[in-house]
Formats: sequence, structure tokens, C-alpha cells
Amino acid sequence: MRKVFKLPAAIMLAGSMLFFGCASMKPKLDASIKKIAIPVVYNGTSQYGIDTEITDVIIKQFLIDGRLQVVQKDRADALIEGTLRQYQLQPLAYDVNGVIISYRVKIILDIKYTNLQTGKMEWEQKEVGGLSGGATTFMVSGTNIETEFAARQRIYRSLAEGIVNRVIYGWESY
Repeated sequence: MRKVFKLPAAIMLAGSMLFFGCASMKPKLDASIKKIAIPVVYNGTSQYGIDTEITDVIIKQFLIDGRLQVVQKDRADALIEGTLRQYQLQPLAYDVNGVIISYRVKIILDIKYTNLQTGKMEWEQKEVGGLSGGATTFMVSGTNIETEFAARQRIYRSLAEGIVNRVIYGWESY
């Protein structure tokens, strides 16, 4: 008879854990914020063109999310500003002849979020993605060959997802 009562209790416990776990998915974005401006990220590196590449991916990620309309700064309720501080391309592995077969790409991006309605900078995050979020590896030899451009695109998507999550939910990416 005791076994019968344990199963419903376990189901109720699991259900409440699921319910309360999902409750944390509620957006923390101020309800008055409907439009966001995303100017081209400042490029503090010597790598030409990555500023527009990453800006395009960030904008696309906000459009995919769909909660905020991306507009020019003079029409916006909020502003995202970014600074690319570092771009590293490092050889990672060599074959027996000393030829590079894989590289590591690392991008360090800082972001500031400002509520333009109040004029207050709400938050600033250094090194979005943390130690590994802004880095990836790619092979230039072997069976899984990839270009540096494709590897950068993977990093951009990861960083952009982190930025959207921070704006909408308040989650920091480390």
C-alpha cells in the first residue's frame, strides 16, 4: 500500500521542480523597451572587417528572437554598444612535417547596454562568452576542413546568443 502513495508524490515533486525551473525563463527586459539600436561594433583589432561581420550576426540574432525591433539610435529605447578588443589566430596542431593542420581563433568582445529612455547604462559585460565562449578551433587539413571565416561565424553566433540572453533574460555568459 505504501508503494502506491510514493509514485504520485514523486510525480508531483518532479512536476513542481519542472514548473518552478521554467519560471526562471521569464524575461527580465523592461516592458517599456520595444526598440533597440545596434551600431557597428568598434574594432580595436587589426583584423579588417570583423566589426561589420559580428554586428550583422548580433542584429540577426535579435531579429530571430523577435522581441525587440532593431532601429536607428534616434528611434530606439535601448542601445547595445560593442568593442572588439582582441582577435587571435594561433596554430594549434602540426603534422609530422611541421605543417599546420589546425588553428585556434579567439575573439574578445565587450558589450554595454544602455536604456535610452532613462539615459542610464544598465550593464556592461567584459569578455562576452568568457574564456571559451569567444574561441573555437578549425582544421585546415584532413577530413573536417573548415575556413577561418566559417570558424569566426560560429564564434559570432555564440556571442550573439549570449548578448540576446543577457538583454532579454539578464543571463551573463561566462
